[in-house]
Amino acid sequence: MVISAVFLGLFVAIISILFILAGNRYKLFIEDNKADFQFLFLAPASLCLIDRLNLMERLSSLIAKVQFKVAILYSAGKQVPQYTKMFIAQIISIALLCLAGGSAFAVLNGGDARLVVLAIVLAILIPVFSIRKLDEKMDKRKQDIIMELPEFASKIALLVNAGETVQQAIVRCTMMKSDVEHPLYKELTDAVTKIKNGDSFGGVMEDFSKRCGVQEVSVFTTTVLLNYKRGGNQLALSLRELSRDLWEKRKAISRKRGEEASSKLIFPMVLIFIAVLIIVAYPALRIM
Repeated sequence: MVISAVFLGLFVAIISILFILAGNRYKLFIEDNKADFQFLFLAPASLCLIDRLNLMERLSSLIAKVQFKVAILYSAGKQVPQYTKMFIAQIISIALLCLAGGSAFAVLNGGDARLVVLAIVLAILIPVFSIRKLDEKMDKRKQDIIMELPEFASKIALLVNAGETVQQAIVRCTMMKSDVEHPLYKELTDAVTKIKNGDSFGGVMEDFSKRCGVQEVSVFTTTVLLNYKRGGNQLALSLRELSRDLWEKRKAISRKRGEEASSKLIFPMVLIFIAVLIIVAYPALRIM
């Protein structure tokens, strides 16, 4: 009981001190970068802890990896460092919440020290899983882009073959799907906006490729940039060849997703089988 109360008092005191030190310093920062994040009520304390311990510099190697993923997933543009800091703040907020909550439950449960230990374990594991969740989102985003890219490339090839320039074809195909929530068309919409504003087509396509962060998109943009000045049959032929390769990758991803979906159904099917077995066997056992 005493140990749990000490832990609870310690965590509450630390959080309170951090809030006092933070004051209103981070109010505008949180308001500008609160999208996609939770536990904002603890954000001032977490941000203050980051600055006081200089975590962004001390953990620069880890932060750089997280920042790369945040830049691709959230497309924050110039706000990437701020978004990364908010992501780290969210992880710290979760850890503080676990520690304080676990200590509080331990006190309410008569001083059960096991709850404190569980809270410490969760405070370590949840941040790890949060970072790994970024990898899962990155992988899903990559698959979604590869799934849609062959269809987009095929449409570009058809329009170019019909006499349109590649810029017009990209704008037309993008505007047709501008209201679709998809990572590929989200990046394409930004690229089309820049093209309409008069930016260099080559620069826009290179920036589009970097923001997607997918090798297949890099191959697509390279093919377009190498052949768009020639236009006509040469570009259309190159895009059709690329599209065939992309369709094969799309089939592979579809098969992989189908296998993953089937494997996820195994456990529920086993539970259903056990339940049916119990329902059928119980009356028979009673009769015997």
